[in-house]
Amino acid sequence: MPSQREHLVSHQPWKALYALCAALLTSIRLPFYLMKYSVPSFRPHQKWTYQQALMNRLFRSFLYHAAIVEVRTPIAPSPNVANGRTVVMGPAPAETFVGVARDAVIEPSAVEGTCYPTHFDATGDDQESSIILHFHGGGYAMCKGSDEDSAFAANLLVKHVAAKALFPSYRLSSNHGGRFPAALQDAITSYQYLLELGIPPGKIIVSGDSAGGNLALALLRYMAENPQLLPPPSSVLLWSPTTDMLAAKEPLKIDQNRNSSTDFLAGHFCAWGARGLTTDAPSAATPYFAPRSHPFSSQVPIWIQLGGLEVLYDDAFEFAENMRGQGNSVVVYVEPYANHDIFYLGGNTGFAEEAVKAAKAASAFLKGRLHN
Repeated sequence: MPSQREHLVSHQPWKALYALCAALLTSIRLPFYLMKYSVPSFRPHQKWTYQQALMNRLFRSFLYHAAIVEVRTPIAPSPNVANGRTVVMGPAPAETFVGVARDAVIEPSAVEGTCYPTHFDATGDDQESSIILHFHGGGYAMCKGSDEDSAFAANLLVKHVAAKALFPSYRLSSNHGGRFPAALQDAITSYQYLLELGIPPGKIIVSGDSAGGNLALALLRYMAENPQLLPPPSSVLLWSPTTDMLAAKEPLKIDQNRNSSTDFLAGHFCAWGARGLTTDAPSAATPYFAPRSHPFSSQVPIWIQLGGLEVLYDDAFEFAENMRGQGNSVVVYVEPYANHDIFYLGGNTGFAEEAVKAAKAASAFLKGRLHN
């Protein structure tokens, strides 16, 4: 549970004071990091570049402090949506939400999404081309599907994987009313939106990175458990997926991981989003939080990208094996010297080339499916 100190600094004026002190401390340490990582043998991994080592350290510090002060990301749909690439979806019809997707307090809501590279047309080529429905990462606590957070990942998808992509800004557990099943409800609404555009389910590819991968799997499980409600997509792409949000509630399980020195994920950050997500959740939601230990059967082929040096590697690999044991088709692609979520953050962390390679591998997987 969060300590009394952590709870205190998540409110003003202590929040601002803590942020100022954290920024000052980082600026003091920065010259040391700059000198230390100029020597390859002092980097977390000797095959890393100077930029990769430095950004891994700075991102870890940022995520730790962001979790301590509980940075908020406003998600409410814009009251006036311009005729550009932003859409407001749903909510889906009430009968689409059953079982764990229904809650006495958390109700289905409209969802804002960003279309890449252009707005979707309900007719014409958009009904014939594959479209990716992607759920962004951020530990269920940060980020949105819009350009300021998701442009790098979206550009990878539309350049190398499919011509169109839709990134919903689903509700976050760090905000009021964002606990389970809010994000799942938003995922259902987003998928239903594409179906209502007339896009065949066989042309939809569900995708997700990090916590967004957990959400993509939750949607896939929901479809498998309720086949009468939503037809399955053609494929699922997972990029450094979080496969056990219950384990993420304990910071030491991240900070003592064998790959903790080569990853920027901080235990406090993972716990922040996981605790908010799972608060007051029914026991029936447990498999949705932890697909690693609760595999399920689905006819949808799954492709997983992992960084060989990330803290989620072992969990995700175990998840893949367990899903294969249920008869699922699962392919795992590993970038051996990459840290967490190069797909979403590689442009900032120095792993852009590796992210492109991974996107091309995902494209090859999808093309292989078409020819089989």
